[in-house]
Amino acid sequence: MAAHARRFVLAMSVGLVFFGVPHGAAAGSTDASTAASQPRAVDSDTDPLWMVEVTGAFFVESWDMNLFRERLGGAAVSVYRQLSPRWTIGVEGHLTYVDQDPVKHGMLPAMVAMVRWRGLQIGETSVFVEGGAGPAYATTRVPGNGTQLNVVTNLGTGLSRPLTPRVDMLAGARWMHLSNSGFAGRWRNPDIQALGVYVGWRLR
Repeated sequence: MAAHARRFVLAMSVGLVFFGVPHGAAAGSTDASTAASQPRAVDSDTDPLWMVEVTGAFFVESWDMNLFRERLGGAAVSVYRQLSPRWTIGVEGHLTYVDQDPVKHGMLPAMVAMVRWRGLQIGETSVFVEGGAGPAYATTRVPGNGTQLNVVTNLGTGLSRPLTPRVDMLAGARWMHLSNSGFAGRWRNPDIQALGVYVGWRLR
């Protein structure tokens, strides 16, 4: 678990360095407002309130191990709406492939309601935290000794940076928890505790 935690922190540190360098900024700039500026107010007449995101993600079971270690990879199409300069809500539609070799692999569609809070602005880069949960129904039992119907919970942090006036690049890291919340009985509620990363684009 400690090794995975170190990799998680290292990945986010590298991402922060890459995304946090403002376009055209000179080395050694002492402008404090560029280093950590506040999010500006949303102008509903000129700023798009609705956004569509397309992302890809990869997760590896990291602790509370099952008999076989699961690996998950897939894509998501999401719709978000900005409520204020800091708060955004949305719904993510996921389709994830679950590798649980040697037992049967499966596809895991999920619909997850998410909330984001933008806590920091570094140049043109926004840093946010996010969390949410929603139902998932797999084509086979996930984990192998679990059930097809589960609840997915996501918690993480991410970065966004504009590429054009209407397109942003996204990157982040998440903890994912999957289980059936005990509805199938106390002894049939295995879970997946995984860490992963995602990258993608936002269209505004």
